[in-house]
Parts: sequence; C-alpha cells; structure tokens
Amino acid sequence: MDATVGESTDDQVLRVLLAEVADLTKAMRELLMTADRFINFSGLIAVGALTLGVIKHDEGKNWLAIVFAPYGLAITFGYLIQLYTEVEKRAGYKKFLEARVNDLMRSPVLLESQVNTRVERNRKSVIGMQAMNGLAYLVFVGASTFETYDRYSGKGPEVLGWHLFNLSTLNIAVLVLATFVLAGALWENSRASDRAYSHAVSVQASYMPPAP
Repeated sequence: MDATVGESTDDQVLRVLLAEVADLTKAMRELLMTADRFINFSGLIAVGALTLGVIKHDEGKNWLAIVFAPYGLAITFGYLIQLYTEVEKRAGYKKFLEARVNDLMRSPVLLESQVNTRVERNRKSVIGMQAMNGLAYLVFVGASTFETYDRYSGKGPEVLGWHLFNLSTLNIAVLVLATFVLAGALWENSRASDRAYSHAVSVQASYMPPAP
C-alpha cells in the first residue's frame, strides 16, 4: 500500500489497520457462507441414512447406510469445525486490530469485537444446536456399532475366547478414532480466538524497530 505524500506515520498505520480489518471481515463472511453449505450436506446425510437404513432397513444392503452414516457426519462436522476455527482465529486477530485502531484514534471507534464476543457467539441457542448435532452423531455411532456387532461380533479369529479381529471390532475402533479427532477439533476451536489475540500481542511486543 503506497503512502500518501504528507501522511504521518500514525495515519499510514491507521490506514493499513483499517484495510486489514475490512479484509478480515470479508474473509470471515465467506467462511461462514461455506459453512452453511456443509450444514445442509450433513442434513442430507442424516436424512438419507434414516431413509435407507431405518425405513427400508431390510431391503438388500440398505443397513450399510446406517453403518457408514457416522463417517459421513464425522467428515462433515470435522470440516465445519475447521471452518469455524478459522473464523475464531480471525475474530481474535480482528479484536487485536480493533484495539490498535481505537488506541490510535484515542476513541472507541471500532466496537464489533467488544459486542460480538466469544460469549455472544456461543449463546444458548448455539450451544443447544451443537448439543443436538452431537447427540445425533452419537446416535448414529451407536446404531452403526449395533449393526456390525449384531452381524460380525462372533466371526473372525478367536483370541482367548474373544473374536477381536473382525468387521465389528474394526468399525468400533475407527468410530472411536473419529470421535476422538472431533473432540480434539472442538478443543482447538474453543481456544482459537484467544490464542490468535495473544499471539498477535506477543508478536507486536517482540518487534524491534530497525535502527535509524
């Protein structure tokens, strides 16, 4: 960004900060629009699995829809969490930029980060929807486990009286792994905004201006 003739250093910094805030706002909006499409996709997975796996359960191999449904939901939810984590990171950085702008202006000019805090973003209705999605995922995990356990738990090589190496055990192990990955992604999401803000503050504090 070219400096304007006669523009002070503070004015140049302010102009750069405002441009960065605008870019961040645009990026966050685009990420949220992408998330909407994946929310619709997860709904289609759930409806399709219920239709094929429950309503038409005994037709051919339709029960496989129930077995694989949690994997589709895990991938979709995982991608959604990553998108929202990127939004949270940008929200933390935006909070830092707004504080810099307000300091330069010596007035609370930009207040979006103060109004739209993480507490507000995680209001009760949002937590309720997250709980519903989590419950739906766990229900599909339970149904998937039951379907393979009912059919394959007694098959495969026997070890000390247990059939450990079969499709049922494999399905349970992969579902546990997928759930663990989702839990880790949620943990990262919960810390993303604060970590981004703290990192920006520490980078600014460690900056040493070049010698004149």
